[in-house]
Amino acid sequence: RRTKVDIKVEDNLVNLTKDFSQTYNLKYRDSSGKLAYEKTTPVIGAVWKINPMLNIYANYGKGFETPNLIEIAYDHATNGTGPNLNLKPSQSDNYEIGAKAFVNSNTRINLAIFRTNTDKEIAIASSGAYTTYQNAGKTKRLGFEGSIESQLPNNFAIYGSYTFLDAKFDSTFTSNGNTIISGNTIPGTYRQQIYGEASWKYPELGFYTALETRYNSKVYVNDINTDSANSYTIINIRSGFQQSVNNWKFNEFLRVENITDRQMELL
Repeated sequence: RRTKVDIKVEDNLVNLTKDFSQTYNLKYRDSSGKLAYEKTTPVIGAVWKINPMLNIYANYGKGFETPNLIEIAYDHATNGTGPNLNLKPSQSDNYEIGAKAFVNSNTRINLAIFRTNTDKEIAIASSGAYTTYQNAGKTKRLGFEGSIESQLPNNFAIYGSYTFLDAKFDSTFTSNGNTIISGNTIPGTYRQQIYGEASWKYPELGFYTALETRYNSKVYVNDINTDSANSYTIINIRSGFQQSVNNWKFNEFLRVENITDRQMELL
């Protein structure tokens, strides 16, 4: 994969008067500029078909994530008075090995172990009137995923999955005047997630319905890991109808999230 992103900033406030800039404590400078992010990211994978019921696979790929416009908008070094044209893309190495197997004709399982090593991770530099971003250094993510899906008699089916993720900063940096220590958990990442679903279909009417349950473990909400949101479990329900008329397909559906009105709690 070849990625190229060009960004150009044209500052229309160059002619801002010096008096105005002093009144509002603005730096009098030209914030125009441009930059280009460019990278080739190869991916390679292999599959070993041991037998018709079992496949083992391995993948490796390079990652390349460019900053978005929000992250570029303000420069920490100039107190938010211009765009951050020094922000670099994060780059990563991604590894995955796994297996896909049929336990029987009606049941399938998927297992995978993955690891991602990232350099120049984009993180918050400061928060205030403007949120600014920086390249924070290295991070690592190590995890496991497993799922099982089974078709039961009378058009019933069940599906379940489990994900474990250990996502850590792998270098020390400063954010909002705080020292973020190597080994802190990356905020917004759940260490454990569990999903379960029971579904049923009535083909004669094109009707389907399912009850879903999702569990997310405690999650940190800041880089310094002093604040977090508690773990929670929510239940969702969905139902719908499907029709086929000649070459047309119609679908009417209703979905209700969090039917028990579970509320997030901060620790």
